[in-house]
Amino acid sequence: MNEKKRPDFLSALCILTFIGSGLAFISYFLASVFFEKSAEIIIKYSSWSSVEQISPLYFTALMVLYAFSLTGTIRIWKHHRDGFYLYTLAQLIILFLPVIWVNVQALSITNAIFTGIFIVGYGWNLKWLK
Repeated sequence: MNEKKRPDFLSALCILTFIGSGLAFISYFLASVFFEKSAEIIIKYSSWSSVEQISPLYFTALMVLYAFSLTGTIRIWKHHRDGFYLYTLAQLIILFLPVIWVNVQALSITNAIFTGIFIVGYGWNLKWLK
């Protein structure tokens, strides 16, 4: 029991990431499996008039990226520094994949703000990771 205690702030970041990335993983899995129904929902509740630019592969790619995000967070939880880099890479790709796949209007400012906050928060705690 010689292991360093995880700071409360780092624990909170990890728990929030487990919740957010876990829900996103499940959501994108369901969206890729039930693409037709997802397309109907997207058209009904967004400003999109068609979903020609996306496919089940788009949702599958996001699902895989959220799995990497979760893996990075698990590594951070276990005090491994490489988890920070895996998490950061996954989140940046998640942020820019819609821009590349769809167009620049798909950039989510809200997602960008939260991504930045979490990356900075994890970065402040790098000293606790080995």
